[in-house]
Amino acid sequence: MNSVVKYLEIANDSSPVWLDGGNKIAYIHHDEAGDHIWDLDLRTGERRRWTQDPIACWQLYADQVSGSLYFSMDPSGSECESIFRLTQPGAQPEKLVEGGPARNFFAGVHPGAKHLAYASNQRHSEHFDIWIKDLERGQARLVQAFEDNYNWPAPNAISPDGRYFLYNKLKAESDNALWMTDLQTGDSRRVLSTDQLSADVKPCWKHDSRGFYFLSELNAEFYQLYYYDLDTQEASLRKAFDYDIENLALSADDRYLCLTLNAAGYSSLKIYDLTTGQEVNTILPPKAVISSYSLMTWSQEGHKLLFSLTSGARPEGIWLLDLDRDAMQRLSPDSLAPDFKASLVEPELRSYQSFDGLKVDYWLYLPQGQDLDQVKDPKQLPCLIEIHGGPEGQERPSFNEFIQYLLAQGIAVVAPNVRGSTGYGKHFTHLDDVEKRLDSVRDIEALVQHLVDTGLADKDRIGVSGTSYGGFMTLSCAGRLPDLFACAVDTVGMYNLVTFLENTADYRRPHRESEYGSLAQHRDLLYEVSPIAKIDNITAPLMVIQGKNDPRVPVTESDQVVDHLKSLGKEVFYLCYPDEGHGIRKMKNRVDCYPKIADFLKTHLAIQE
Repeated sequence: MNSVVKYLEIANDSSPVWLDGGNKIAYIHHDEAGDHIWDLDLRTGERRRWTQDPIACWQLYADQVSGSLYFSMDPSGSECESIFRLTQPGAQPEKLVEGGPARNFFAGVHPGAKHLAYASNQRHSEHFDIWIKDLERGQARLVQAFEDNYNWPAPNAISPDGRYFLYNKLKAESDNALWMTDLQTGDSRRVLSTDQLSADVKPCWKHDSRGFYFLSELNAEFYQLYYYDLDTQEASLRKAFDYDIENLALSADDRYLCLTLNAAGYSSLKIYDLTTGQEVNTILPPKAVISSYSLMTWSQEGHKLLFSLTSGARPEGIWLLDLDRDAMQRLSPDSLAPDFKASLVEPELRSYQSFDGLKVDYWLYLPQGQDLDQVKDPKQLPCLIEIHGGPEGQERPSFNEFIQYLLAQGIAVVAPNVRGSTGYGKHFTHLDDVEKRLDSVRDIEALVQHLVDTGLADKDRIGVSGTSYGGFMTLSCAGRLPDLFACAVDTVGMYNLVTFLENTADYRRPHRESEYGSLAQHRDLLYEVSPIAKIDNITAPLMVIQGKNDPRVPVTESDQVVDHLKSLGKEVFYLCYPDEGHGIRKMKNRVDCYPKIADFLKTHLAIQE
């Protein structure tokens, strides 16, 4: 068997930020030692590690005036993050805001790192408030209290002059309005002067603090580019495409605006010269996915754009576009051995028609040595249908070490974007809301038929798996389509939408009810569309994986399904990790978990060593 360790230890870099004008960057580096913060001097090539102990964070922030780095971290998986500051390599991170029972979202620091802005639910578990902490005196003050659940800071929340704070009122996928608070007066207003529902995200301030760009779905299928002028207090539409715009970055002199589009899953990068209004003809990065979790940032000096990208066979790495020199450079070293690198697989985008004629895309990963044109009877492949979470998520051709590990075991992986996925327009995203929940399960039924009819899959060797909402779909497929699957793997999936909504984190409940239906109005429907309604029909062996500290899908969801199936004498294998949350992140747990999943799949998909 191919060792899972060599896949888990593949180095990758993410969340790059500028530290010194245009000469030095910091980033998060993952390798066999865990996740650490490093810096890179672009003049000398010297790299230094800043952190002594591994960290568990998604995003890194920098204050270029003070040279300090900021990040949020929660090692337990409960997502109650504390906020930390690092002032120099080798120093112990300084805890600025305590997590514990509260969840804290970093919003930014005023230039020179005198004040820290953040959102926190420390006052009440259901509501996020705006706080400012004086870092010199160590005192925090409540700027604005809210009583309407999710109010969390947008990226680049603080205006460069430190006066304005931008945040989203997240109620639903398409009800996520952008608001602005004047930190001097405490006054707040919605950025778009309308009562219509809209999702307004990714604000990007001009450096003179007189306005900002942002993305909105207002009256549109896809995210479009808007500009908000503080003098007129009006927003105007600037650019629109037949794809979602998903990233923004404005150069330090406010001349160049960079956009990335989500074009059929891949990222398309565009740069506009705002002095002429024309698109700049420049060198482009490889065909890949530019991370929307890591911010794109321009250097303070010159016009250097920093970002990270990944593809199916390309681990995430940091890239630099120097617009002045018209040069593109990969800053992350390529540490993979040539033979191992050649064994990694890029997926192919394919599609099929579902039960009602809807076109549904899927990404096809074929094990090395398999040519689709050569897959004929009786050599159909064992396949795993891997369903993404969300449900407002999207399967994209990003590097996934576990998928690559399964491919090495001889298992083909099919990753669909069933109705309810993002990236295909607002209408598509809402095709599975509330009473239409099970239409996405019918999409999987049609996918299985498509895979069998095309000769790709052996009808007796098809498995299904997924994480979070993908776990809900996995349990739903196993119970409602029991004759189609040889096995199923559910990771942190919802079993009963009623108990899920009752027990999920308080601040998440209203947001999730907008998608699934409310406990007050749809309790019976929530039960009927849940896996619990058809659990007795499951015949395929099931593996269930859970983090005990999960605040999103509580451990009680997995406990219920395992206990019930065991009471019926059915085959179920349960892995519950006491130090994990919503998914399995720690290296030691992945080394334990992933081979067990692979063995489970190989046994029930009849794959010989």
